[in-house]
Amino acid sequence: MENKPHILCVDDDDKIRELLKVFLRKNNFSVSTAESVDEAQKLLNLFIFDIIVLDIMMPKVSGTDFLNTFRKENINTPVIMLTANNQLDIKTKSYSLGCDDYLSKPFEPMELILRIKKLLNPRVNNTKNDKKYYFGDFIYESNTKKLNKNNKIVNLTTNEEYLLEILINNLNKAISREYIGTKLNIDSNLRSVDVIVARLRKKITTDSETSFLKTVRGKGYMLISEYE
Repeated sequence: MENKPHILCVDDDDKIRELLKVFLRKNNFSVSTAESVDEAQKLLNLFIFDIIVLDIMMPKVSGTDFLNTFRKENINTPVIMLTANNQLDIKTKSYSLGCDDYLSKPFEPMELILRIKKLLNPRVNNTKNDKKYYFGDFIYESNTKKLNKNNKIVNLTTNEEYLLEILINNLNKAISREYIGTKLNIDSNLRSVDVIVARLRKKITTDSETSFLKTVRGKGYMLISEYE
């Protein structure tokens, strides 16, 4: 039996839920739907999902509040936010809370498919296999693409993982916000790049407040490794 990626679609609009369910199933995805955050939480307790498609504007509990809650619980399932509101501050808040992508309504269903596939498949080809990179108490293993601190895995969102890979592949070199935005498919919103960088920087700052992710004035960002 084929193991299809399992997508959770959370939206209070019946028509949109049905559209997403039909279209995603036609494109070889397994789909569960929820019309509220409460219903979505029950499904998360029952299943492991590969992607969550989450509407922001919902009654009682908003999509952003729900995202904030399960990120605090270290649930790192990739999340695509949907909203009819395309204001920059809402988009920036979504990225700051740990969303991985953002689509404004109305959207073409095929665009959602393409974004889901990008999140399901690695976008950075790491040719430096089987290497370890050291940042104070942190170790990044290129073969597993995991970040560890004192032998414990550091939980990263999908965009944070991709950003770390980009930085690793350009170690000790300054790379521009525009380059990062293009790689993360958010090149139209450089403020969102800054938000994701800030989230990753916070996670790879040592207990002594040493940060290895530096801002290079006029150039962008640089990851500094003590040794490989």
